[in-house]
Amino acid sequence: MAARTSKKRTTRKTSPGRPPKSTEEHGSSAAKNDAVAVLMIGVALLLFLGLVSFDTGDLPAWTKLNKYSEPVSPAENFVGPVGALAGLALYLLFGASAFLIPAVMVWFGAAKLIAHIRIGPRMLTGAAGLILCSCALLHLQPYFLQEKNTVFHKLTATPGGMFGELIGGTILQALLGTIGASLVLAMLYMVCLILLTGFHPLTFMHQLGGAIRSGLAWINTTLAERSERRADRRERIRQALQEEEEDADIVEPPKPKRKRAPRKKKQPEPEPIPEDDSFADDEDDDAPTEELPLKYAPKRKIIDASTRRSNNGVSQTGKLEFTNRPAAGLESAEFPNYELPPLSLLSYDEDAAASPADTSQLTETQDIIVDTLSTFGIEVTPGDITRGPTITRYEIYPGRGLRVNRITALEADLARATRAERINIIAPIPGKDTVGIEIANDDKTLVQLRELLEDEKFSDPKKRIPLALGKDVYGNAVIGDLAAMPHLLVAGATGAGKSVCINSIITSILYKFSPDDLRFIMIDPKVVEMADYNVLPHLVVPVVNDPKKTLLALRWVVNEMERRYQMFAKVGVRNFETFNKREPVKKDVPANEFEIEEPESEEVDEDAIEDLARALEEGDITPPDPEEDDLFNEDAPIPDRIPYIVVIIDELADLMQTAPAEVEQAIARIAQKARAAGIHLIVATQTPRADVVTGIIKANIPTRIAFQVSSKIDSRVILDTSGADKLVGKGDMLFLPPGSAKLVRSQGAFLDDEEVRALVAHCASQGEQKFEETIQEAIDNPDASEESVSDEDEELIERTLQIIASDKRASTSHIQRRLGIGYNRAARMMDILEQRGVLGPSEGAKPREILVDLSRYA
Repeated sequence: MAARTSKKRTTRKTSPGRPPKSTEEHGSSAAKNDAVAVLMIGVALLLFLGLVSFDTGDLPAWTKLNKYSEPVSPAENFVGPVGALAGLALYLLFGASAFLIPAVMVWFGAAKLIAHIRIGPRMLTGAAGLILCSCALLHLQPYFLQEKNTVFHKLTATPGGMFGELIGGTILQALLGTIGASLVLAMLYMVCLILLTGFHPLTFMHQLGGAIRSGLAWINTTLAERSERRADRRERIRQALQEEEEDADIVEPPKPKRKRAPRKKKQPEPEPIPEDDSFADDEDDDAPTEELPLKYAPKRKIIDASTRRSNNGVSQTGKLEFTNRPAAGLESAEFPNYELPPLSLLSYDEDAAASPADTSQLTETQDIIVDTLSTFGIEVTPGDITRGPTITRYEIYPGRGLRVNRITALEADLARATRAERINIIAPIPGKDTVGIEIANDDKTLVQLRELLEDEKFSDPKKRIPLALGKDVYGNAVIGDLAAMPHLLVAGATGAGKSVCINSIITSILYKFSPDDLRFIMIDPKVVEMADYNVLPHLVVPVVNDPKKTLLALRWVVNEMERRYQMFAKVGVRNFETFNKREPVKKDVPANEFEIEEPESEEVDEDAIEDLARALEEGDITPPDPEEDDLFNEDAPIPDRIPYIVVIIDELADLMQTAPAEVEQAIARIAQKARAAGIHLIVATQTPRADVVTGIIKANIPTRIAFQVSSKIDSRVILDTSGADKLVGKGDMLFLPPGSAKLVRSQGAFLDDEEVRALVAHCASQGEQKFEETIQEAIDNPDASEESVSDEDEELIERTLQIIASDKRASTSHIQRRLGIGYNRAARMMDILEQRGVLGPSEGAKPREILVDLSRYA
């Protein structure tokens, strides 16, 4: 059988079989195919015209549908009554999807005519399914073709026709719901589209991606060609201007190079604009990199703010005049004969005054800036030039449509062109429509402190604690108000001017306040920075050098703050200023006579007295502690006035290395509440790291001064922004005023050591130092608190141990609540237990670590 089958197959292969089609038959088949294709396209065009021009008025009367509009005779349909009937049938059956029928027929005709594709069952099935799915989807969607006056609503009340209502509504929506039916129809729509066109989805996406890539490549090529044309145009303009200048030099006698500056002033006028257009070829007017100079820019001015100006804020005796009335000190220490220091103690070197600015050099530098920016395709107009003590600010007007960040991106190129060590770009200058480029002066002007003290701003009565800080770039005195700050952070690298700034601040205060009006607490872990101030009568306690004793000083400040608030509450005032402005209390009237009236006689509640005595015995409540607060003593006098207290910490880093949690907590507490008590804090550091200037400290000290630092990271630690890394050192600083986000660049005031010694000597000669005894004893004997524990405190410590043993928690606030005592007394209990080795050191908000077994107290 196998041999026979093989023989038969061989016979079939070798047999001639059917004769091949002749050329005439093949040509006849091709002609028939083309004729069918043309016929399909023609019918599709007729159907499309009939649908587009369909109107019910063209329908015959027997259709009963021409009632929707007036009958028209003859029919206005593009294909006549036949087209109207065909449109009626298609709209009734398919709705708006009827337009897909001529579209599919055109597709078939084009496929047969161009590609000679045979229309098989696959394509017919895909076309039919595509049309029916479209009908059903149009019926389900509620957004398109829903107007009542459309032809679809007149005929079938749905844009999907009868097939759409049947398939989409009656069948699928009833079975699957609207969302399910829509998803199924969308899936079938895509399947039918693939069957009709034969396109694979991945192939289609690949071809679409290729088309997009080709379009992007064409756009990049076009932009590159335009950029080359613009560069060539700018080069031709530059050559033409150079030739014009050379011709002018030949005709006119030789002049200094700077004489060409007036010609550059004409740049803002409209004349140069047509010159640009004369070289334009096929440039677009809205090209993104095309800038036009401002037509009307103000005339350039050169302001020399580095020279000194005469002031009339000094009295004939050479002393500053203020209207402070004497005040009582912390312990009623009085300096009635104290005289403020004279200004003659400070030097005023006439030779240190700046020489007049070289205007030709300033304008030449500005022209270099303008030309450099023009080289990079940035057209600007020169503005004002302001020469300050340390830097010169060159202002430029950007062209229309120019983004200022394009100028800031060229900072390094501008520094190279101007040969500047460092430049700073302010884009834009706050309150102006210009961009500022700041370049350090070759010859810096010394800003002496005496010049600032003579300024009328320093004597302004609105500034309660004026601080002479320096001069800004416009030559204006920068005078801060510590009472408004109310705390200050000063930071910068070594040798940048931080210590001189602290000396200027202290000197500013000494020139306005006597020891009766203001007292200092100075903390100097570096020992040498504030040694000269150790003889000041303004000191509450001698300068604190030991970091371990710093906590005692800060705790005293916290206690003094709380004591002042309790005084305010007792006399009925809210803050420091109101307390000092109240009428003095008459000395011959005891405090308890005008504060508390004698109550009327009432019956004594014996039960209440017994309950109170029982609560005292059981420890549920504790009597007021006279040692904790003198205000509980009825005989404690309330002073008429109290002085400001300024706490100065010079080098925070040393303290943060010794006891970071305690120092941070004390600084935060003082900074949060001390303003209304007349207590102000000044913190300085030369290591502005995040672990030194913590987030808590920064959040409570919003006013800051930054000197030169080495990196942008250090600048952000101080100012929350960069900028301090671009300073030039030697007193160049950025000042962040209170309540403002605008940085003020200024040159800090200078004060040498001889001036400081002369000033301190004058102040020391006015009276003896009167230290606060409580803080002095605590600092001199830091371990004395361990020995002076009364029997009552021992009982309280015993109860504290019982609470810690039962609750397994050791925190000051927890002990305060459980024992019903004040915060300061609870903190003292915790400190005593820490000294005895029962508890670990404080860790901020976390409970203390329990170091021993307390089970015997449970």
